[in-house]
Amino acid sequence: MTSPKSVKLWPAKLTQKQFALAGIVVVSLLLVSKWAYTRSHTLFLDDARIASNIISISSKVPGWISEFPIHTGQTVGANILLAHIDSRAAEISLQAYALKIATQELAIERAEAQRNIIALRSRSQLDAEQAHLDSTSSAADKAQSVLTQAQLSFDRSEAMWAKKLISAETWDAARLHLAQSTHAFSEAQANLSQQASQHLTAKASLQELEVQEKTLAILRGELKGLKLEYDNLQLDIDDRNIHSPLQSAIIDKTFVHAGEYVMPGMRLMMLHNPNDIWINANVKETDLRQIRPNAKAKVTIDAYPDREFSATVERIDHATTSQFALLPNPNPSGNFTKVTQRLTVRLAIQQEENLLKPGMMVEVEIDTRL
Repeated sequence: MTSPKSVKLWPAKLTQKQFALAGIVVVSLLLVSKWAYTRSHTLFLDDARIASNIISISSKVPGWISEFPIHTGQTVGANILLAHIDSRAAEISLQAYALKIATQELAIERAEAQRNIIALRSRSQLDAEQAHLDSTSSAADKAQSVLTQAQLSFDRSEAMWAKKLISAETWDAARLHLAQSTHAFSEAQANLSQQASQHLTAKASLQELEVQEKTLAILRGELKGLKLEYDNLQLDIDDRNIHSPLQSAIIDKTFVHAGEYVMPGMRLMMLHNPNDIWINANVKETDLRQIRPNAKAKVTIDAYPDREFSATVERIDHATTSQFALLPNPNPSGNFTKVTQRLTVRLAIQQEENLLKPGMMVEVEIDTRL
């Protein structure tokens, strides 16, 4: 009895076609394994784009645009003139105010000179009148003392005359001395009153000095107001020269041309800093738990599919994008369909050769491994 032939499970020699097929299977298995491993620790996001702070430049003042030396796509540096609004009328007003200020300063100098003259004259006159007042007051005191002494001497002579102890000539002399002393005292009192009145007049002249000081204060206040108006006009002229607010900027779009008339608040152009860019990626709320700050990410840009960029998760928003919708959905009918919401994740990325531009669509692969 013959033994059955053994079954061959693998050919003794592979054909070229079979070898190629086996290679394809192996490569496919390797690629699938790599894809599965990558998917296990990577979050893929295709709803992402490059973003930047787009600055809108507007006019603060009305007027004709006399210079507009920039164009869309131009790169400008700090303090580069972007536009000039006609400033001839403002410059004429500025010159007029400069003349007013100079005239006001001359008026203040004249008023100060008058104040000094009044102060010198008033104080000199007051000092002189004070000296005269002191002199007449001393003379009045002396006359009063003489009068008191004459009155006592007459009283004694009057008593002795009644007793016939003195002669008539002595009594007449005492009475005459009393009369003379009384007249001298009255004259001294009159001089004192007159000098006191002149002293009050000299003292009142100091009020003129106070009036002059107040006049000076008014003139200085008017000068301050003129200088404020001058500064305001200078600010208006400065606002007519519109410069770039960024150290480095790219003009994204212009909205006016030289010769146009603009109004305050009218948008003239938009620009951004090419180095101040980042990526905004919208992530499903169900994938949010896989993302952590500072996680590394690979970025592929649709415009440059053959290049790969690196990024880092910077922050995660705390509200979904639907919360900022212009038309909220309050669901008044009661019909409800659950929709997965999305949150914005911001990734930091470095500019390379000015290739990255705001609005470009990108694909992000975030490494979710801890």
